Amino acid sequence: MCRSKEAWEQFVFTPKPLPRRLSRAAALSSFFSFESRRQEVEPRRMDSLVTGMATSVGIAATAAAAAPMRVSNLLAMAMMPPVTGPPPAPPTAQAPAESPQNAAGQATGVATATAGGPPASGRPPEWGFLDLMFPGFAADSFIWRVSVLQVSEFIGSLLLGSTMGTPKLCSLYLLGASWGPAIASGSFWRLFLPMTLHANTLHIFFNVFFQLRIGFGMEKQFGRRRFCLIYLFCGFLGNLLSVAADPMKLAVGASTSGFGLIGVWAAEVLLKWDTMGTSRPRVFMWFAFMLLNCVLMSTVSSNVDFMGHFGGALAGFLIAIILADMQEEHQPEWYGKAKTSAKAATALITFCALLKVMTLTPGGPIPYCGTIFFPRLLPL
Repeated sequence: MCRSKEAWEQFVFTPKPLPRRLSRAAALSSFFSFESRRQEVEPRRMDSLVTGMATSVGIAATAAAAAPMRVSNLLAMAMMPPVTGPPPAPPTAQAPAESPQNAAGQATGVATATAGGPPASGRPPEWGFLDLMFPGFAADSFIWRVSVLQVSEFIGSLLLGSTMGTPKLCSLYLLGASWGPAIASGSFWRLFLPMTLHANTLHIFFNVFFQLRIGFGMEKQFGRRRFCLIYLFCGFLGNLLSVAADPMKLAVGASTSGFGLIGVWAAEVLLKWDTMGTSRPRVFMWFAFMLLNCVLMSTVSSNVDFMGHFGGALAGFLIAIILADMQEEHQPEWYGKAKTSAKAATALITFCALLKVMTLTPGGPIPYCGTIFFPRLLPL
């Protein structure tokens, strides 16, 4: 009826008088049929509007959550009885009945509550900060819990020993930082624990922000168990390849798992490339831009672990293909061969990297930093 947003906001639904033989139940069912038809049409139009607005400010991922709220608010506004104008003619039925205006008002309140809209007397709900910054936010998700653990570990590393707001090297080592000679001596937990440690405030901020930004949606897509496996395996293989390439460095950070999530995206695009159609150029440009940023970020400083980033992305790419479960009609011709090749490549890379670390990495030196309860006081 009204196509533009401005016209829809000014639109007021005026209920018509009931016929003589139309009962109150029939009036309510007629109203609900109008309500359901309007909700079938309006969300699609509002989806495109909110998506366009969100894209312009760089938060297009929140459009799916924004549209239903906006639509319910507009429905509540549009279905309000008119304030001015002549009252409708009362029905001439013998039995006393409520006026059509009151019946429509009650039906409006029921329909709004059913659709999840705000109450007529209250203010519309506001978007939470976490929902806006991290689409699909869920406090019981794995990615949120591991992020809280990482922040807690960073605070613990500062309390264990810090200099100018930066954890000391011995603090990171005692909490499980990656160190080649220690891993070669049997400390294999140092291939996992570096995912929870960070070198400074900016390091943990960017890593946690990135993984929360894309992690909630990916966890819902794969499920909690699969996403947990993906996250941990990417961190493990990234740290393993980092130690195999250069064992004499102390490495920490969740960026190995973060780059693994990018590898998962790359595998998903590869598997669905034939079904993308006209969106291929945009997807290709997006990945080229992302790849350029990752390379620049990994080479801009000598302290950045490029091999760890590459290993994490490679692990995410391989395990995403292994865990892929596409419908048969959407599978490319090489789908089976890709899964077999990914399994073989994962096993070969993991075995070779472990073999190199265990046989060619020197067994020392091992830093003497004391214990967690009695750390050694060092200037760095």
